[in-house]
Amino acid sequence: MKLAHLRKVWRYTGLYGPARTYCKIAGRTRKLPVPIIGRHDPRDIALIGCGQFGVSTIGYFLTRKYGRRIKLVHDVDEFAAQSALRMLGAREAVSSPARILEDQDIRYVYIASNHASHTDYAVAALEAGKTVYVEKPVAVTRRQLARLLAAERKRPGRLFAGYNRPHSAAVRKLRELSGDNLQGALSLNCFVSGHVIGPDHWYRDPQEGTRICGNAGHWIDLFVHVLSWRGIPDNFRIQLLQGDPREPDDNFALSIATDRGDIFTLMLTARSEPFEGINETINFQQDDVICKIDDFRRMAVWKGASLFRKRFWPKDPGHRAAVFQPFRKNDERDWKEVAVSTVLMLRIVDMVRGLEPLAELDLSLELKELAGAM
Repeated sequence: MKLAHLRKVWRYTGLYGPARTYCKIAGRTRKLPVPIIGRHDPRDIALIGCGQFGVSTIGYFLTRKYGRRIKLVHDVDEFAAQSALRMLGAREAVSSPARILEDQDIRYVYIASNHASHTDYAVAALEAGKTVYVEKPVAVTRRQLARLLAAERKRPGRLFAGYNRPHSAAVRKLRELSGDNLQGALSLNCFVSGHVIGPDHWYRDPQEGTRICGNAGHWIDLFVHVLSWRGIPDNFRIQLLQGDPREPDDNFALSIATDRGDIFTLMLTARSEPFEGINETINFQQDDVICKIDDFRRMAVWKGASLFRKRFWPKDPGHRAAVFQPFRKNDERDWKEVAVSTVLMLRIVDMVRGLEPLAELDLSLELKELAGAM
């Protein structure tokens, strides 16, 4: 193993702990055995999409808590499916997702396939009566979103989204410390050092929704989640500035203002590969509350004269709590937040594709049109 690889393993162990680091390596190489302790009866979970994230994040947390509870796995790549079968202790790798939908033992379907396929799988699983966890983005077109919202209305409470940052310990702590009395306009700033992706990366496929769906949607969704603590506004003014118009979804600055005085800024930069993975700094201010979150490892909250500090180990961007949403009771995120953040995200995708520097969004009108589309 090269020295740089050893350094990365050492640093990741310091961030995530030895077990998660080992699983990340196993998910990347598909060669290392993953020990799974315990079994579960019945086996009632299926995983669609057996790539790196499906195995080393969703699969990791599910097997750590429930042992061999995953019954079926599916991926269009047979090697990915067969390696996930071994690594997650599943019973069978099926060649068709229809096998998952027909299996009466399967209650929970986790979807971590390519972005453009999320909606089709999620709608089919909802219609089959399953509880569905779909990774972000939940849709990459308005038509997809309209279909998904229609399916969710028929089966409320069965659909969960993989946007993880609202479930992070830092954001949940900020909500707790802020209380229920925040009423003023808020400011949220996110600076993100992201992965470098090449011209042949699958994110670049026009059908996959650009890097706005692949990456920026996370922080757009966080903005909507924080807005929901007071109430989501109706009108959004959007500005988008790219460093190089030839790469409109890389190295950009996004600004959003609302009719209630809120302002959100996101700078996503990918000029070099961050050695420890995505690194982000988040700053928040509303009324007398100021918060700084440093890469979901540390946070500081000032509320009036009070100061609260906390460190998080392992690093907690919210993946664990997000993965377990289908099993938590009385702690569900309002699906409307995800619908709103997706509407906003898709409008920004249009801006990227059309090289539009400015846009406006009437949320009520957009949601009404989506509801009437199906």
